[in-house]
Amino acid sequence: MAYLSVIAASYLVWFYPGFFSRPLLVIPLLVLVAIFCLYLEVDAFPVLIIALLFWVTLHSISISSLNLGRDSDRIESLRGYVIQDSQQKSGRRTGYRILVDSVIDSEGNVFQGRGNIYVLSPQSDFYYGDFIEISGYFSSSVFYASEARLVHRPVLSSLRAHAISFMKNRFRVLEDAGELSSLLVLGTGWDGSFALASDARRSGLSHVLALSGMHLSIIASVLSPFLSFVFGRKRGNWILSICLFLFSFLSGWRPSLMRAFIFRMTVKMAGQKMAFILSFLLLLIIFPESSLDLGAIYSFLSLGGIFLLSEELEKALRFILPLPYALSLSISSSVSALVFSIPLTISVFGSYQLGAVITSFPFNALISIYMILSLLAVFLPFLKDVLKIFFFILEKGFCLAGKFPESTTLFPYILMLFIVFLFLVVKKYAVAKK
Repeated sequence: MAYLSVIAASYLVWFYPGFFSRPLLVIPLLVLVAIFCLYLEVDAFPVLIIALLFWVTLHSISISSLNLGRDSDRIESLRGYVIQDSQQKSGRRTGYRILVDSVIDSEGNVFQGRGNIYVLSPQSDFYYGDFIEISGYFSSSVFYASEARLVHRPVLSSLRAHAISFMKNRFRVLEDAGELSSLLVLGTGWDGSFALASDARRSGLSHVLALSGMHLSIIASVLSPFLSFVFGRKRGNWILSICLFLFSFLSGWRPSLMRAFIFRMTVKMAGQKMAFILSFLLLLIIFPESSLDLGAIYSFLSLGGIFLLSEELEKALRFILPLPYALSLSISSSVSALVFSIPLTISVFGSYQLGAVITSFPFNALISIYMILSLLAVFLPFLKDVLKIFFFILEKGFCLAGKFPESTTLFPYILMLFIVFLFLVVKKYAVAKK
């Protein structure tokens, strides 16, 4: 119930945000059902959780929806806080997202604003937390800035900017190999037309380049044994949590990373199901704008699918096919994530790639090694030649994986669903017969 409720809320946010425009009907109804269940001594906890989930989602959407108090064609300038680091786009433009604080119209009047908007502006380096002022015009859901200036940078943002600058300078000497290191460690490169990223998109492997829970797990798996050995298990876990928090801070509090961090901090106390839904609720409470973040939605859909389906599917795969455990686990996890995320992929990109079921296993391993080497290379420059060799291997691999045909219709997706259903039914029938 917890997994399905988060998946349902994620899809409702993306496809039917108007559903949350009826709080006076939806929320009281769910609460009444929960009270009725309590009166009958039935487990009302799932209903209470769903009620809370919808209430928090409603609040986050109301904050995310842009409300200027004036017609957008009369607005000349916006002031607000950067809530997504500037990313280099093709040409001499950068893109970032701001949380609007105030707006200035054509007559110079200042009005309070609310909500967030994506901005395309002249090339500039803005970081999460910066307070900026931009001048330009609206075009659909984007604000095109002709001028952008930094008004104030908090101390933490300034420290983070210096750290990013230091690491980027270390990576730049590696050229293209360094840009991949920057993407994996900092979540940002320095060229909007990075060829490897395009190949990853075509091959359905974009998730291995975009900072997510997988990358947090890679760092945890590397540091955990060392910290436990040096400081002991309990102190090592606390130091590891601090390291993961700092990594999330360095990446600019990316929603998909924060989801993984919150999940990791709560899973031991609350259990897997409760940690999953708590990560959704706390993320929306702390970072309301993440309700409309594509990476965050993908993260919840994919992880929810893995929790719901992958364990049984992995058992069915090994029951029917003599596959090594590592391979069957990778295939079942990839298929489970795709089952729940492909409808969103079709909506956003118009196509999807089923070849990721096969290619995820080797690329996850290669990216893990590359990310570890990148972190070490910041302090051990002699590793640059090793990184260049690994980059060459990844470059050829992504190029090859990108040749898998993309699907633009639902038929391959439906066929995959049928095969998954068939595997599960065969396994269940065989077990029941025994």
